[in-house]
Amino acid sequence: MKIKYLLTCTLVSVTISLLAQNPAPFKPAPAPDTSSYTLTHKVSDGFIGLGFVAGPSDFRANVKSGTSREFIVGGGVAYRFVKWNCIGIDFYYKSTGYYLAQDSNKILPNTILHNSEKISFDNFGGLVFDRFMIGSFFLDGGFYFDWAFYTKHITWDNHTAANSAGASSTKVIDRQLTFLNPSNYGLTFRMGHPNGLALYFTYRLSNVMKSGSVYPELPPYVVGVTISVIN
Repeated sequence: MKIKYLLTCTLVSVTISLLAQNPAPFKPAPAPDTSSYTLTHKVSDGFIGLGFVAGPSDFRANVKSGTSREFIVGGGVAYRFVKWNCIGIDFYYKSTGYYLAQDSNKILPNTILHNSEKISFDNFGGLVFDRFMIGSFFLDGGFYFDWAFYTKHITWDNHTAANSAGASSTKVIDRQLTFLNPSNYGLTFRMGHPNGLALYFTYRLSNVMKSGSVYPELPPYVVGVTISVIN
């Protein structure tokens, strides 16, 4: 999907430019001169990260831990009320892939077994957060909302002998899956250095499967790490 890669490259470029504005993104910021300290109310941030799907999964749609992962890139603005607290909003692109175990219990989206198989979401999302500065670290929590603008079911199969098309392997993509909800929401928590590495954790509160679906839910947690800059 060409638009997906174009959007990803654009967002990555914006985030990198934000990171480049800080001359030392991985070093603690020098302590301000409190004798002439002026509070800057407007705050901006940018981040790029990688997370891994976690949590229990139904045996009929067993999700592989460690393999199932997401990529996220975005940025936003915040308003600082005092030196140690601000409230803001981030916008981002996020791609999450749930790799399915291949065994006789599998029913999502059918019982056919493959060499590899995943359910994938491409999302645009927003996050409203409350951030606290604790020394040289930050801790925040917030509420996110994702719009899954592109969903896919992807399978990979290898052939011991070339198939009718003369191929030794086959990749099949089913797009815009009708059994998935077009949006989801949940909680996000982040902790780390304002200009460096940060950990994040998300807990999805909504179901990804539509009401009345015969399919079990996918794991609700993601744990990951970002490279971020906060100005």
